[in-house]
Amino acid sequence: MTDIYANARSTTGTSVRWRDVNTLSGMCPICVNECTVLCEIGKSAFRGREVLYPEPEQFGWSTAASNKDYGLDWSDFNILSRLQGAEGIEPNPDVALFHNVNIESKMGEIPVKTPLATGAFGSTDVGKNNWDALAIGAALSGIIIIIGENVCGVDNESVFTNGKVTKSPEMERRVKLFKEYWDGKYGDVAVQTNVEDQR
Repeated sequence: MTDIYANARSTTGTSVRWRDVNTLSGMCPICVNECTVLCEIGKSAFRGREVLYPEPEQFGWSTAASNKDYGLDWSDFNILSRLQGAEGIEPNPDVALFHNVNIESKMGEIPVKTPLATGAFGSTDVGKNNWDALAIGAALSGIIIIIGENVCGVDNESVFTNGKVTKSPEMERRVKLFKEYWDGKYGDVAVQTNVEDQR
């Protein structure tokens, strides 16, 4: 039996009081205000970024993930295509092949080769450092890629005129790279905004 419980992390130096934490939240079953144990939740409240990025030099290069047990795994899904039949293509094993399947669709009236949109990659260094691969992959795949919020706001070379963004080299770079590999038909670039962006 391990001493590292569900919400205790060696990376951030936290622990929990009880072994039987809630697997959905990672919280102890009797979370109390006066607790003297520094768990992930308590540390997040006081020193948020350190919990996500305990090693500052990894900020922008490491993506945050969760190792909580949500009680669900991809292996829980079994797609029994044999029982569903073949529609729109000859039910012949030599014809019904993966590359013959057409899953083209529309998302917000934008034609896509696959009904997929990426997560929003915004103003953090994770988005900036990985944008080339993400944009090129999305363009070639014919899906929608989302530029996250506040890219212009943190771009040191942005130009603002009368409170409006008139130039942002980082935003231009992101859009241009996607368009360079885009077929002009499938997928596109969407931009997530926030209240500050809208203003």
